[in-house]
Amino acid sequence: MASHKRKAPASVSQARYDRSKFTSQNAWDRYADNILGWKIFPEMNVKLFYAEFDEFRREVERRNWHKELTNFSEGSIDVAIVKEFYSNLDGPEDKLPKQVRVRGHLIKFDADTLNTFLKTPVVIEEEESLPAYSRFANLRPVPQELAARLCLPWRGFELNADGLPLKILRKNLTTLAQTWSVLSFSNLAPTSHTSNITLDRAKLIYGLVMKMDMNLGSLISGQISLIAQHDSSRLGFPALITALCMARGVTSDSLTFESLSPAINLAYIKKNCWNLDDPSVTFRGTHKFRARGSKAPSTSAPHTSTPSTFPLPSPPATPVLPM
Repeated sequence: MASHKRKAPASVSQARYDRSKFTSQNAWDRYADNILGWKIFPEMNVKLFYAEFDEFRREVERRNWHKELTNFSEGSIDVAIVKEFYSNLDGPEDKLPKQVRVRGHLIKFDADTLNTFLKTPVVIEEEESLPAYSRFANLRPVPQELAARLCLPWRGFELNADGLPLKILRKNLTTLAQTWSVLSFSNLAPTSHTSNITLDRAKLIYGLVMKMDMNLGSLISGQISLIAQHDSSRLGFPALITALCMARGVTSDSLTFESLSPAINLAYIKKNCWNLDDPSVTFRGTHKFRARGSKAPSTSAPHTSTPSTFPLPSPPATPVLPM
């Protein structure tokens, strides 16, 4: 009598592998072992009206960021779809394709696709091949120049043990620089490290403060790839990814959706971004006092980390913003 070989039972991982949601066994393993437990970085909308911190509001509108990038629908984040997106996004280091299949639909996130979706055309000056910020980002940064535009008078970078620029504490940033930093933490280059800005992020904030045109799609596309390649434990751009997937016909089976982070409005700026020591901004009818017993930050050098003190030019006339 002929013998019959019995098939080995499928492993637990293989048995749970849902081919309608995951493109490969490796994608499922990434999801089950890591991404399932990761949290998300919800984006922030900007909700400012005429004459409310116009220096920031007008620049957001000039860049067309008010149309899509900072204007997501509330309660629109499908966490399950976002995690499937990142789980299926797999490839060799630095060669990640700018597209991924989610529930049978091909989702592209290359620079051109994102700029079209976000309605942010790339602006390139005549006789140049790159936007202003791309050209600036390729240069070696001058810390004094960055500090002069981003910091309060006589404040600057904290230095490392070798005397090189390390970071700028948020308390030393101007109100405008703090506001741009907050937006960058959620919508441009997501991070949970928000107590200071690194040299690289200082360059980004400098480009925003100086009104440099940039390729937003390229920036976000690169950030998505970085998140997918590294064990960040946090997933960025969840509202954008959900919107991209929905636009391509991905069907949601989630019963609940996650909310965005609190919007950047005038009340938020007053509470979280307005620097008491900033001579360039005041809010009409609003008084903000130091906590009892607090002192003005010292410019003396700490033992292991020395704040550089780059002098600023005379501050401009102080604009008065409404309540």
